[in-house]
Amino acid sequence: MCKNNIFSNISTSEWNRMLQCFQPVVQSFEAGEYIMTFSEHLERIGILLSGTAHLTYTDADGKYSILEQLSTDDVFGEVFSLPLEDQEFAVQAITPCQAMFLSYDHLVKPCSKACAHHSQLINNLFHMTACKAQMLSMHIHILSQRTLQRKLMTYFEYEALQHKSRSYTLSLSLSALADYLCTDRSAMMREIRRLNEQGKLRTKGRSITLF
Repeated sequence: MCKNNIFSNISTSEWNRMLQCFQPVVQSFEAGEYIMTFSEHLERIGILLSGTAHLTYTDADGKYSILEQLSTDDVFGEVFSLPLEDQEFAVQAITPCQAMFLSYDHLVKPCSKACAHHSQLINNLFHMTACKAQMLSMHIHILSQRTLQRKLMTYFEYEALQHKSRSYTLSLSLSALADYLCTDRSAMMREIRRLNEQGKLRTKGRSITLF
């Protein structure tokens, strides 16, 4: 699990000095509002200061999928800068959120003041991008499972590793989990009931215990 964030190894005073160069914009969003949609040209990067959001994908037929759940200190906008034609990537607030937006050019190009920790910031950004690529690879691995039951068990086992426990609360709602797995919620709930009956797990709402 990637623990670094964009502020890693940068003190508060150093970060405040860099912000004078970056000239950030801070905005608040209500649940359901779109925080960012991705265009062909990447002009800014967002940092989620508070709340929870989903990185979503909608294809040309209007099919909606969740690619990633974002929480405090997560960065968005740096990976999906070249979406395919007629396909939409967006970040949507799930709870009330506050986000900071920074100019992409200010981030990747050293300023005239040559801030000592600018290179650390760029290193953090590259590290987080690598972590996101790893998470998306896991998503592909989950979706590649041949049956819905295997998709569920692969996801549940992955979540257990993240929580370091066989008993935990799902980070996604059940409706969001169905979107993440690209399946119908009713079909997913039937499979979860079967898994309970087979003794592979026990669930109560979003609480789950794997056996």
